[in-house]
Amino acid sequence: MGSRIEEEILRRLPVKSLLRFKCVSESWKTLISEPHFKKKHLNHAKNQNPPKMLIGQTCPKDDTFYFYSSSLSSHRIVEDVRNLDCPSNFVPGFCKIYCCCDGLFLIGIDNTPNYSILLLWNPLTRESIVLPDQNKDSNYSIYGLGYDPTSDDYKVLKVEDDEDYEDDDDCEISNEILSLKSGSWRKISDSNDKDYNCLSSADSMDCLAFVHGAFHWHGFTERNGFLFSVISFNISNEQYGEIPLPERMCLPSNMIDHGVAVLGGMLSINCVYCNGTNFFDLWVMKDYGVEESWIKLFTITNARIPSIIPIVPKYMFADGEVLFSCGRRTEFMTSKGPYGFSNLIWSLASDDIDTCGYVYTESLIFPEVNL
Repeated sequence: MGSRIEEEILRRLPVKSLLRFKCVSESWKTLISEPHFKKKHLNHAKNQNPPKMLIGQTCPKDDTFYFYSSSLSSHRIVEDVRNLDCPSNFVPGFCKIYCCCDGLFLIGIDNTPNYSILLLWNPLTRESIVLPDQNKDSNYSIYGLGYDPTSDDYKVLKVEDDEDYEDDDDCEISNEILSLKSGSWRKISDSNDKDYNCLSSADSMDCLAFVHGAFHWHGFTERNGFLFSVISFNISNEQYGEIPLPERMCLPSNMIDHGVAVLGGMLSINCVYCNGTNFFDLWVMKDYGVEESWIKLFTITNARIPSIIPIVPKYMFADGEVLFSCGRRTEFMTSKGPYGFSNLIWSLASDDIDTCGYVYTESLIFPEVNL
C-alpha cells in the first residue's frame, strides 16, 4: 500500500482510532503526527463527520468539573466522560469553558479566589497547556479563539464589558490579543471609539462569534441613528469593522437580551423582546457583509422566555432546526421543545448544577505555544 493511499484512508478515520494506530508502526506514527495530516484530517471531519457536543457540569458534592462528549444524532447518548487534563501541580476549582475552535477549548480555571489560569485543551488528544497571564483590569470579559491562515497561528481575543467603564468617559479601553506563536498578550487600541471596543453589557453571548476570519460581538455605536451594531475584528490584519444592520433590527426599548453567534457558517443575531408578549427572534446573514442578505429564520413566542435568558444559539441541523442553550443553569432546547442528553451523571434539570455546552469537531490539532 502506497503512502498516499494510506494517508487518504487514515484521514477518514476518527481521532480515537488514529491515536491507537500511532502504535502500529513508526511510519504511521510519523504521518499522524505531521501538521499537514492533522489539517487534512480536520478539514475532512468538518465536512463529513457529525459534530459533537461537549457538556461541562460541576458536581454539587465536591465541586469537581466533569466533561461529557455527546453526539448530536437522534440518540443523543453521552459517549465519554472525562476530567480536565491539568498540569500536575495545579488542582482545579471552578471551571468555565470560554470558547472552542477546531477541537481546541479555552478554559478558565479558578484555583484560589485570587489566582486563575487560562488553559488550552484538546479533550481527544488530552493535550493541554497553561497560557500566559493577562491583564485583569475588567470584572468581566468575553473571549474568542480563532485560526489565522495568513500566519498559520491560533489567536485568542479578549473583549472588555462596557459596564466596567460606563461611568468613566475618559477611560481608554484596550482589548487584548494573544498569538500562540508569540506567546504574549498585546493591547489593541486602534479604534478611537470607546464603544467600538466594548462588549454590550446586555449581550447574551458566551463567546465571540468567529466566522469569515473575524470575531464579532454587539457594541454600541450611534451611527446612522442606530443604537447598536455588530462589531467585527479581523484576525489577520487586526482591524475593527462594522457589519451593516437593516433599520428594522435596531435596538428598541423593549429588547431585554441579544447576542451574536455562528449558525451553519453564517453570522446570526438573536434578540429577546418583552412588551406584553414575550418573543425571541433569530436572524442570519446569508451573504456575509451584505446588509440586504439578513433574513429572519423564525420567531418564538413563549411566556417563559424572560425566565430562561440568556438564550444562546448553538447549532443548526441539516433540516434548519436550531439547538439553543437556555438559562444560567443551562437547559437545551429547539424551537420544537426540550432537547435532552442520555446518561448524564447529573440531570440538566437540577437547580444546583452549573452546566455549559459547546458544539465542536473532534481533531488532532494542538498548536505549539511559545512560552
